[in-house]
Amino acid sequence: MIAAEWFYIVFRIFHIGAGVAWVGSVYFLVVFVQPTSAAIGPAAAPFMTELLGARRLVDRILVLAGVTILAGLILYLKDMNAVGGFGDWVGSSEGLVFTIGGLCAIAAAAIGAFGTRPAVGELLAVGRKIGQASQEGGAPSADLTARVPVLQGKMKVFARVSFALLIVAVLAMATAR
Repeated sequence: MIAAEWFYIVFRIFHIGAGVAWVGSVYFLVVFVQPTSAAIGPAAAPFMTELLGARRLVDRILVLAGVTILAGLILYLKDMNAVGGFGDWVGSSEGLVFTIGGLCAIAAAAIGAFGTRPAVGELLAVGRKIGQASQEGGAPSADLTARVPVLQGKMKVFARVSFALLIVAVLAMATAR
């Protein structure tokens, strides 16, 4: 029994700790960083380049997502096996709510990995091309500069959808038991 308690304690620490950091990071990005960057306009480019490029914010958030999901999955499987199997687990209100929360978290991580991350990479590449054109004394092409707000809009939508999914996941985790 003591081993089971330690097991739960260790994996809950990883799950909750990484989850708090993940949701908090996305919250800070959606509520503060993105609106501030939009309000400042082109002057925010060096800050965002540092944050997203050099500091690799999205990659770090995805690591937090991975730790959260992996630890949560281990806890989920342990609880599921204790009940008797997947059908019995999902048939219980606790199991159903944990399943919904877990799926929302996985969907948020997938949006980050397959939506946000590629958009950030493309935005950084476009920014480098714009900077290179400016250093060479010419103006960047209209197609290139028109790509920036499109990518920023995509990133804004991805971040907001991820945040909404994470809110559902947090509510599910907080109320399942």
